Amino acid sequence: MAEDVKLTIRFPSETDKNAWLDFVKDARKFYSDATPLGFKSEEYYREWLNKLINLNIGTTLKEGEVPQSTFFMFQGPRIVGYLTIKRKTINGKPIGQVYLNIRPSDRKKGFGTKLLTAALNKCREINLKQALISCPEESIGSIKIIEKANGRLIETKFLNGTEIKMRIYLIDL
Repeated sequence: MAEDVKLTIRFPSETDKNAWLDFVKDARKFYSDATPLGFKSEEYYREWLNKLINLNIGTTLKEGEVPQSTFFMFQGPRIVGYLTIKRKTINGKPIGQVYLNIRPSDRKKGFGTKLLTAALNKCREINLKQALISCPEESIGSIKIIEKANGRLIETKFLNGTEIKMRIYLIDL
């Protein structure tokens, strides 16, 4: 269970390459075409990491990009999940659009709740007032985690160009 282990949350670094490659390998066992956080290939790790750093700083954003922070959740040296917070302003309020991903082999072990708690704490640290988070309608575990964190369902809609129905929640911080 996740409660029994020491978890740490931190920004990814060069020294995390092997742990990240192991995370990606695990994801691809379950989803052969998985590209978590847009990661495609080992030889581009440094370039990929630099992109995450630039998105975090927000100084070299391309059109349509918004500043975002990514953090890995470690159980010892092993990455069990990650979170990304895209920082936006909607109707004059600073809002974080939160994305969470738990390593497929570590799902249903309590890590999702811990990762969402960490994400909401990170949102508060950067002075966001609300967090948007979504999940597929069939992901009962995710729905329970989000609603337990006081997520209010604000919309249900299909993911662009797919038949995947998403539930979109708002959490006041």
